Amino acid sequence: MSLEEIADQLYALPPDEFTGARNQAERELRKAGEQEQADEVRALRKPTAAAGAANRLVREHRPEVDAFLAAAASLRDAQFAGKGDIASAASAQKDALEKLVGLGGEPVRATLQAAAVDDNTARDLLAARLVREPEPAGFGTLLAHSEPKAVKASNAARAALRKRGASAPAAPDDRAARAQLREVKKALGAAEAEERQAKRRWAQTQPDLEKARATVDKAQRELDRLHGR
Repeated sequence: MSLEEIADQLYALPPDEFTGARNQAERELRKAGEQEQADEVRALRKPTAAAGAANRLVREHRPEVDAFLAAAASLRDAQFAGKGDIASAASAQKDALEKLVGLGGEPVRATLQAAAVDDNTARDLLAARLVREPEPAGFGTLLAHSEPKAVKASNAARAALRKRGASAPAAPDDRAARAQLREVKKALGAAEAEERQAKRRWAQTQPDLEKARATVDKAQRELDRLHGR
C-alpha cells in the first residue's frame, strides 16, 4: 500500500488502536526493505481522543458533516453579506451542530465550531486525519464575507451616477448602511466571544496533551530500544 492508504487506514482507527497498528505497519515496511516509507509511517502521530472522534465522525457521517458546513457558510453569508435571514440561518447551523454532537459526542463540538468559521480548518476536518483539535481560528473566512449589502448598494449607486455624469448626493441617506453595520458588529461580537471560549478550552487541554505526548514518546523510545532500533 501507499503511504496515503496506510495513513488513511490508521486514522480510521480508534486512537487506542493507532499506535499498535502504526508500529505493525512500520515493521512490515522495514521487512520489505521500504526504509524511507517506514520512517514516514513511524512519524505519523497518534490522534487525541477529540481528534479521533472528529475523524470517525467525518468517515461515518460525511453527508451530515457536509450539511453542517453548508449551514455554517449560509450563516456567514447572512451575517456578513446580507444573503438570507440571520435568525433562520443561525437556527439551521445550531440544529446541524447538535445533530453531529449527538452522533460523535461532545468532544467533536470544538472542532466543528472551528471548522464553521474557517475554511482551512473545514478542509482539514474533511480530510479526516486530524491529530489534535484545531487551534481557535481567526477571522479570515469571516472577513471575506464582511462587506454589508447596504455598502455594496451604495457603491453601485455611485457608479451609476458617475456613468450618467452626475455627482453623488451631498447628504446620502445612510440609515440602511448604519443598521447593517450594527448588525454586523453584533455578529462579530458573538463570533469573538465564541473564539475566546474556544481559546480557553484549548489552553486548558495543553498541559494534559503535552504530558500525554511525552508519555507516548517515552514508550516509543523504550520499544525501539527493546527491538534494537
